[in-house]
Amino acid sequence: MHKRNLLRAATIAVLALVVGSAASQQAALQSYDVELIVFRNMSSGATPEDWTKEADVPGQSIPLSDEDSDDAPATETPPAPTATETFPALPAEKLQLGSIADTLRRSRNYQTLAHFGWTQPGFVRGEAHYMSIDSQAAAGSGLTGRVAVARGRYLHLTVDLALEPTGSGERYVLRQTRRMRSNERHYIDHPKFGVIALITQSEPQ
Repeated sequence: MHKRNLLRAATIAVLALVVGSAASQQAALQSYDVELIVFRNMSSGATPEDWTKEADVPGQSIPLSDEDSDDAPATETPPAPTATETFPALPAEKLQLGSIADTLRRSRNYQTLAHFGWTQPGFVRGEAHYMSIDSQAAAGSGLTGRVAVARGRYLHLTVDLALEPTGSGERYVLRQTRRMRSNERHYIDHPKFGVIALITQSEPQ
């Protein structure tokens, strides 16, 4: 009986260490603020440069990182994040893509479907969690899907989105993973709709 109690106590101690270690690793992860604009392309001839020029605001163009050049692929097969959850919303005053969002709203070539942000841990690749964007989409927009952010050598944004414009009977899918650097805006392209993304390190609270 004494040996059994010792074994039970040892097992409990090991489990406590494992749980404590996992919690410690979670707490130690760098947090990131993620901001997305999802928009519909209303003109087949429109390009991202159209609205960056219309903005006429210094710094509103979208810089591409080294690995987005023709010599290195910017996309790859999306990974399979391990879970789906909801992260804290980013306050409106911390959103940084407002000028671009305003320009899109004024343009006849585009329709803003969603503009939102959140804060989350920088999960390592293979342990990232999807977040549903359904509640963030404009009512009646037909936009649904999920997104995930993971961290390796670079940040990786995975989008798995679908657009079914009301009354069109059509469905468009944007499923892509984009390697990113913190503080750089990235454009994820699709003939019918696109995503502008910005990921920055969260400031300690």
